[in-house]
Amino acid sequence: MNMSVNEVQPPKKKVKGYILRRSPRAMVKIPIVIRGVDKHGLSFEEQTETFMVSKYGARICTVHELEEEAILQLRLQGSDHWTDFRVAWVGCDEAKLAGHIGVEFIQTTNFFGIPFPQEDWGASAPQ
Repeated sequence: MNMSVNEVQPPKKKVKGYILRRSPRAMVKIPIVIRGVDKHGLSFEEQTETFMVSKYGARICTVHELEEEAILQLRLQGSDHWTDFRVAWVGCDEAKLAGHIGVEFIQTTNFFGIPFPQEDWGASAPQ
């Protein structure tokens, strides 16, 4: 029996709103402090919190206007250890994303101390 590739593999379906993620997300509020320079060139330091975290970064709330690719520093409240983050995306004017930014670790670590599956922190660093 001769089968074509289309008969063996079903066609791929598009799923609206589905985004393939590198790692699981944990919806958790962790008190943090961020500092950096906003899109107007002004230095700031802000006490805020995470909305969601992963082993690659976090979604955080901020009142500052930031630009994608900006480098920020972040520390857990009560800690003296700062780590560098890159702004990966900036929330839009929709009510659920306004004031939120996505940040990505410059160097992947277990900064938030949350256990994620397959904790191989060094081997799966972002490219």
